[in-house]
Amino acid sequence: MSKSTEPHGVAGPRFRLDTGLALLEQWATTANEIHKNAVYKALFAVTDGSVFRDYIVFDDRGGSREFSIMIKEDLIMKVRIEDFDSFGIRYIGPVGTPSNLDLGINPIA
Repeated sequence: MSKSTEPHGVAGPRFRLDTGLALLEQWATTANEIHKNAVYKALFAVTDGSVFRDYIVFDDRGGSREFSIMIKEDLIMKVRIEDFDSFGIRYIGPVGTPSNLDLGINPIA
């Protein structure tokens, strides 16, 4: 058996951003730096799986592979697990009608 060359305790990305880049770019044209940095940090958390530990995450009630991340009080991002190793951005913006996020649902623990 060969040993991994990765340092112990360091895991590589689990997921890659596969879809939604155009949405991210469009949103970023009008977003302030604080919100941009917060969204990029959350995207990295999705790639390495720490999003469920570091953020409030709301599961979609429909049973799909979509979930919403509470990034800031006034900012959420909805993502969808596309495949076993990829995800896509479905929405970035304020909580409200376009996000279809019902904050009355239970967060993922």
